[in-house]
Amino acid sequence: MFQRIILTLKEKKLLVPAGIILALLVVLSLIIILGQFFHQSLQEEMANEFNKQQLLLARQVAMNIESFTDNVFKSIRVIAQLPDIDRVDVNPQCRSAVESISFSLRNEAMVTIRVLDKKGVLLYDSSFPGRERVDMSATVFFQKARLLPKNEKFVRDLLPTATDKSDQKQFVIATPIYQRRNNSPVSEFRGVVLAVLSLDGITSKYLSPVKSGTRGYAWMMDSEGTLLYHPTQAKMVGKNLYVTNSVCGSDTSCFECHHTFDMEKRMIEGPEETFGYYESPGGENKLAAFYKVPIARKPWIVAVSAPYSDVIELMQKSRRIYALLILSIFITMLVASAATVVSYKKKIKVEEKEKHLENQHKLEREIEIAKDYLEDIVENTRTNLMVLDRDLAIRTMNTAQARTLGRPKQDVIGKPFFSIFPGELAPYEGIPVEAILHKALAGRSFELRDYRVTGLQEAPLYLTMNINPLLIDGRTPGILITSNDVTRRVQLEEALKQYTVELEDKVDKGTATAKKLEQQVLHSEKLAALGRLAAGVAHEIGNPLTSISTFAQLLREMSQDDFTQKSLDIINTHIQRITDIVRRMATFARADSLTIKEVQINDVLGATLDLMRLDKRMKSSVKISVALDPNLPSVLIDEGQISQVFINIIINALDAMPDGGTLSVGTRRGRDDRDSENIMISFADTGTGIPPSDLQKIFDPFYTTKEAGKGTGLGLSLSYDIMRRFKGDIQVESEVGKGTTFTILIPIETQETSAS
Repeated sequence: MFQRIILTLKEKKLLVPAGIILALLVVLSLIIILGQFFHQSLQEEMANEFNKQQLLLARQVAMNIESFTDNVFKSIRVIAQLPDIDRVDVNPQCRSAVESISFSLRNEAMVTIRVLDKKGVLLYDSSFPGRERVDMSATVFFQKARLLPKNEKFVRDLLPTATDKSDQKQFVIATPIYQRRNNSPVSEFRGVVLAVLSLDGITSKYLSPVKSGTRGYAWMMDSEGTLLYHPTQAKMVGKNLYVTNSVCGSDTSCFECHHTFDMEKRMIEGPEETFGYYESPGGENKLAAFYKVPIARKPWIVAVSAPYSDVIELMQKSRRIYALLILSIFITMLVASAATVVSYKKKIKVEEKEKHLENQHKLEREIEIAKDYLEDIVENTRTNLMVLDRDLAIRTMNTAQARTLGRPKQDVIGKPFFSIFPGELAPYEGIPVEAILHKALAGRSFELRDYRVTGLQEAPLYLTMNINPLLIDGRTPGILITSNDVTRRVQLEEALKQYTVELEDKVDKGTATAKKLEQQVLHSEKLAALGRLAAGVAHEIGNPLTSISTFAQLLREMSQDDFTQKSLDIINTHIQRITDIVRRMATFARADSLTIKEVQINDVLGATLDLMRLDKRMKSSVKISVALDPNLPSVLIDEGQISQVFINIIINALDAMPDGGTLSVGTRRGRDDRDSENIMISFADTGTGIPPSDLQKIFDPFYTTKEAGKGTGLGLSLSYDIMRRFKGDIQVESEVGKGTTFTILIPIETQETSAS
């Protein structure tokens, strides 16, 4: 029969067209068979890709919930750090700050802020002010939170309620309050700040808006299998999949959308995130993906599911179109095989189409090159660049920004903006950074100059940031943040300020030292001139005084009556006093021969104190306190003259304490105003003190504050002259009614320096 058909076709000259048609039918059959396999494979691949998208959606919702609870914790931690937060019930300013934070949180979701004192008494309740002063010390969250360290948190699982309605389920985030009181260096427990979060508020904000495909939705359960939220099966909320049979009983509503709960059990017992499918009683498979949120002891599982038919519906349409396309191709091929001539017009259209495609490919290539060029410029610029979306999540950044953050780009892109900073971002000029970002989404631009960021590197970073809305086609889909690292400039400015302060201090000290040296030079010149004058006065007075003294002695020996004897004794006493003054003036006028040798100041001072203890002026009511440095070096000095300086200062101290007191004597090693190393000997009395107006005159010759006949005014002047001779100095500090301290400075020099 087959041969007969072939012969018939040959007779009618249809063998070649029939062969062509048969070949086309074979090819078309192969195309249809391969197309079926291709569509089946593509259908499975699309289902997997769709489920991956659902997994991303579930992860995003879970991260939003976790970010929201973290933001609530940060807010109550800010409240816990407010001054006088443990007195919020009586402090209007503190209460106003807490109400502001509570209002911002309540706008996001149904959140109630409460403040308890250290005894558990409710001080503030944002939702029910009438409940204040209620004792909540027996609650679990108070007992747990009071044991936490500062800035730590306690999260309470969903609180049990009288009913199982989702809108009444709540959980608590609590953190302790630590404050300092009465200048104590240690913070002490002062109470607890807690936030009561409504499950319905969270699900309404983050789960209800979620749509997957045309009929897909999001739902949530905890890690023990209890359904927390379901948009289509509200009556199943609160039931547990592990005890479904015992809970439902004869109620078949539990199995209206499930044959079994094996998929949900795998969610609970499986890894942190995955996806799969399950079959409903109606025979329609559903795709599901989930992600776990570590909220409290029992994590929540956010799941996104959609009917399998929604995913493959497009493929079904594609398959029908494909069948029509195959049929069209078949008809076209039949027409083409029967056609013998292709018109010139069709040929021109084909050429024009090829030229159009070539131009289109060329344009696409130019666009791709321009895009790569722009990306290369952005990537290699030294300015930090970051783009945020409207949810304040990072969408892209350049290498310079990643280098500033100290983290690879792939670890940062896709995460919330505030989560990449270890430390809390401080407000800029009193405006929180989050508020600035939201204002940028509204169309405003901001410049944050020298903004301090901590935690990214060991030392704080200073950035100058420009925050601008990202405008595309008249819309604002995100924020563009550019910044420059100005840490070096800020450090240099701070160093310059510090250097300026130090330089001013050095100039002030140098000016004071120069003034003091000038006063010392003037004083030395005055002493030198006075010394020359004293030499002449001593010489002129000495000879007549000797004659007067001689004749007064002769008259005393010749006198016969007591009155004359007493008068001559008084004259002789005053002559001796004048003689003593003249002798001191002569000593002041010329330097005695020096006997310089290496001595220990402690030994000289000890010998001087032993000598002064025998003086009648050393009253029993005067106590001497001695504190000597045993490690003082030896110095080259005249032992007798330095001892005389000690005696003069000790005598003045004794005269300043007529009713007794304490004389504190000490030695130490130190540096003077010119940073020279000296041995310092201090004599501190508890006497009457010296008025400020007299301090500048006490080293002047013949200046004394003692009664007539008790002092010549040359003791301190001679002592000062001796110390200047040995390149030393005498410093004095005094306060009227409290006492005076004389400090002798002896330079530590080598023998060559002293000899010169």
